Amino acid sequence: QGGFYTWVTLPEGLDSRAMLPRAVNQLVAYVPGTGFYVNGEGRRNMRLSFCYPTPDRIREGIRRLATVVEQELDLVATFGPDALPVTAMPNFAATPAPNVR
Repeated sequence: QGGFYTWVTLPEGLDSRAMLPRAVNQLVAYVPGTGFYVNGEGRRNMRLSFCYPTPDRIREGIRRLATVVEQELDLVATFGPDALPVTAMPNFAATPAPNVR
């Protein structure tokens, strides 16, 4: 009922940014939580949008996302959190802003 977005906190050891390519491969997408922090935090968070899809499509998207999360948890349980690849992201804080007039 209501709302536009849902903020999700993943289990310890998971990284929403590193997990995103595998989620997209399952035809589900989200915004990694790191996009909402200036200091690199938010790796365990993601923002899901529920503004457009039908309830049936939302349920299917959550089912697909749950499969990806379960696979990530299996990797962490087997190999430890260092086994998950971290997607390289540019360091925007070190990049000067454009000169806008």
